[in-house]
Amino acid sequence: MDRGLSDMRAFIAAAGEWDFHPEELGQTEIRARFPGLGPDAIGASFAEKDGSGNPRPIAPAFAAAAEALGARILEQHDVRMIVRTDAGFTVLTSAGAISAERLVNTAGAWGARIAAQFGEPVPIEARGPQMGVTEPLPHRILPVVGMWAAGELDGYLRQVERGNIVFGGGVKRPPVDLDPGHARADPARLPDQLRRLMRLLPSLADVSVVRTWSGCEGYVSDGLPVMGRSSTTPGLYHAFGFSGHGFQGGQASATSWPS
Repeated sequence: MDRGLSDMRAFIAAAGEWDFHPEELGQTEIRARFPGLGPDAIGASFAEKDGSGNPRPIAPAFAAAAEALGARILEQHDVRMIVRTDAGFTVLTSAGAISAERLVNTAGAWGARIAAQFGEPVPIEARGPQMGVTEPLPHRILPVVGMWAAGELDGYLRQVERGNIVFGGGVKRPPVDLDPGHARADPARLPDQLRRLMRLLPSLADVSVVRTWSGCEGYVSDGLPVMGRSSTTPGLYHAFGFSGHGFQGGQASATSWPS
C-alpha cells in the first residue's frame, strides 16, 4: 500500500511540471466524495477537469476531420515493403505503390517492425487487454476510476451516459502473435477479473456483463511511447508503442511533426 501511495504521489509531482495538477485525496475524503468505492481505496489522485471519450465515434471523427483537410484515407491496404528513395519514400501495398516525401510510422504494435527496417530496433511486446461492459446501472461513478497497488495498475472503470460501466485491467494481458495480430477476450478469466475490480466497486458483484472484447496493443518496457523524428532517416517520424494509452496520448504526436 505504501508503495502504491508513493507511486501516486510521484505521478502527481511529475504531472505538475506539465501544468496538470491532480488533487490528492485521503481515505476520508474519498468516502465523502465517492461513497460507492470499496475499502481498498486508501488514497487517490483526482483531476476535476479530466475527462474520457469513446474511441468508437471519436476515431472516425478524427478521420473525417483529416479528410476535410485534404488527407486521403486508404483502408484494408496491407503494407508489404517500404523503400527509401531520393524523393522520400515508396510504400508497396497490396493495392499498389504509394509515394510521399515524408513517412509517419503509426503502425501500433507493428511499429517496431517498420522502425527496424531503418536501423532503429525497439523492444516491444504485443499484448491484448481484457475489456468489458456491464448492463446499465444507476449513475454512481462520475470520473474514470483506477486502482494502483504495489506499483501496478490493478484495474479501471468508468460509467457512460446510458449507465453501463466499462471496465478493464485486473488480469494480466496475454501475448498476441502479430501474425495475424488478433487479440481475443477470454471468458474464463472474467470471474477473476471482476473479483479484483470489486475491490474498486463492490456493487459489481450483482451486475450482468453484456460484452467483452480485446485488441492488439504494443507495450514498451517503460510504458512510454516511441514518438518523434527518426535518428537515422530524414523524413521519417515515429509514433507507436503507446502501451495502451494511444487514445489519450496519440493526439500529442501531431506537435512533433513539422508544418
